[in-house]
Amino acid sequence: PDPILILGQGLAGTLLAWHLHWLGQRVLILDREEADTSSKVAAGIVTPITGKRVAVSPGVEEFLPEAMACYQRTAAALGTAYFHPCPQVRLFQDETERAAFEDKRARSEFARHLSTPQPDPLVDPALIHGLLDGFEMRHSGWLDTRAWLAASAAWFAARGEYRRADIRHADMAVNPGGVEGVQAAGIRGRALVFCEGYAGAANPWFSWLKWKPAKGEILTLRIPGLQRERRILNRGGWLLPMAEDGDGGTICRSGATYTWDDLSNIPTTEARMVLEERLTRLLRIPWQVTGHHAAVRPILHRSQAKVGRHPSHPALVFFNGLGSKGVLQGPHHARVLAEHLVLGRPVPDALDVAGNG
Repeated sequence: PDPILILGQGLAGTLLAWHLHWLGQRVLILDREEADTSSKVAAGIVTPITGKRVAVSPGVEEFLPEAMACYQRTAAALGTAYFHPCPQVRLFQDETERAAFEDKRARSEFARHLSTPQPDPLVDPALIHGLLDGFEMRHSGWLDTRAWLAASAAWFAARGEYRRADIRHADMAVNPGGVEGVQAAGIRGRALVFCEGYAGAANPWFSWLKWKPAKGEILTLRIPGLQRERRILNRGGWLLPMAEDGDGGTICRSGATYTWDDLSNIPTTEARMVLEERLTRLLRIPWQVTGHHAAVRPILHRSQAKVGRHPSHPALVFFNGLGSKGVLQGPHHARVLAEHLVLGRPVPDALDVAGNG
């Protein structure tokens, strides 16, 4: 049979390809190979306790074990682990955050994500400003998204299941057997799954969806003298130590901003100033900016991802809207969609793009 076509090799498309492969399906991933996409720019951080309300991330008890199992399974296939478990330190910005933490810390669903015992001191005062203290959480970590995506693309390419292609919506026409209109490139499939990220906002087949995309900007840094701190640090923004450079410096990433008016992939001076001001409040030691990237997060109304078949054209399938929690939630959503496509299992109402329950 013809393969299942996957348009877009970001986080959603790649996770879906793995899950379809594990179900014995042949896929063909089609990707434009753009330099900076939301998935490639993303830091890939998993944070079980989040936000100004200092609350357990919704659904984390379900999503976290499945995500860890998924990345371990891809690591076995790829020969390298791209998910890196590590603790995360949340430093309070104000007394409101501290009060929210104190109110919840004894609850079992909250406490299970706290390191035991808590480090004392929480941070090295020679390196980090810890004026209002905070807490260390476990069950945290980060996926090296750019490297994982590249390794996955190479793995599927070796099987003949990945191709660079710039497929446009206008090139597609639907018939009862699948998707056609891309035959000029010799491509046919029994279904086409749109995993397009922010480009999906212009998809005419799913035009009823409401979008609220947000641009995010991230800095890459070299920080001499940070070798003793390998945890993710978070105070109003995050600092992610990634690797040592062999010359006394630590390569880090720091972010991220949210803007809703400028939806370009062009880094801005304004965002850099915001990010550097956060770093000034966090670090007591100097840093060097070595890179600055921007991309647009694909966020749907109510910040809920959606998956499923088109209600009138079942060969057209949608998987998008992972936003900023894709590394945590994406493996679950990809499995749900793969099982729907292959096994006919229903899509839960909260995820359903249109009538796939």
